Amino acid sequence: MAPMPHVDAPSPTARMVFIGAFASSLAASSFLLIGDLFRSTDSSGIESVISVVELLSRDASAGGWVGLLLALVLLFPAYLALMSAVGMWQRRERFQLAGMSAAGVLAVLFISVWQWSRSESNAGNEWEIGVGTFGAAIAIIALLLLWRAGMWLLDEPYRDR
Repeated sequence: MAPMPHVDAPSPTARMVFIGAFASSLAASSFLLIGDLFRSTDSSGIESVISVVELLSRDASAGGWVGLLLALVLLFPAYLALMSAVGMWQRRERFQLAGMSAAGVLAVLFISVWQWSRSESNAGNEWEIGVGTFGAAIAIIALLLLWRAGMWLLDEPYRDR
């Protein structure tokens, strides 16, 4: 069996893809932590904002801890992307686990927003999705696209030509 070329040294294109995945993972984590995820205004004009920082600083509720956990989960793909960008070879299973964890965070985010909006509209309140939700969702989708492209580029030495 002949040695595979460039296994331990990804191409410059693969490095740039993983740097982009690293940046989008950090952006998604930041949006989740400090951005407003959801806003609602009740009939008496009282506005409530759901954000991870506010939930943790106000009463350290379970929702704040879950949001913090989701933001920390997004640091796993960031770590793998950075290590892959600098040339440290990672196992395919770890890449797949990181991609699934990012997709899981996106699913939890979408389900939570759907439940919040449904409960607020049933209560007759005005609601809007916050900038943190939009930013995190867009950054996670970009992360997943870059992640798949990076995995494809790293598999290149193993493909038949």
